[in-house]
Amino acid sequence: MYKLILSLLFIFPVYLSADFDNKCSILITLRFQSNEDAYKDALNKIQQCEKYDILSVTSFLEESVSKVYVTDLIQNMCMFNHEIVTLIDEKTSNLSCVYRGKPRTDRKFK
Repeated sequence: MYKLILSLLFIFPVYLSADFDNKCSILITLRFQSNEDAYKDALNKIQQCEKYDILSVTSFLEESVSKVYVTDLIQNMCMFNHEIVTLIDEKTSNLSCVYRGKPRTDRKFK
């Protein structure tokens, strides 16, 4: 019995280790020196994240614009079976969630 308990203690820590150790931080900022879309640039960086990373997005854009971008990221990039934390205000907006690994596919209506 003792050997069984001891062997289970060696097996379980492998399964109990956190899948969400990696943090993938993305900044959405305006670039005065280029004409690139800040949101598209952030999406390109998000695509480089690994599945199950903690996706941490900070937006320095206006509150109304950040609200649209953060909502879109939640719907397309975040796992709903894990906690999603958002803060949207006038100065900085933040989103933290577990990354799905790929965007959800858009439904096309006829």
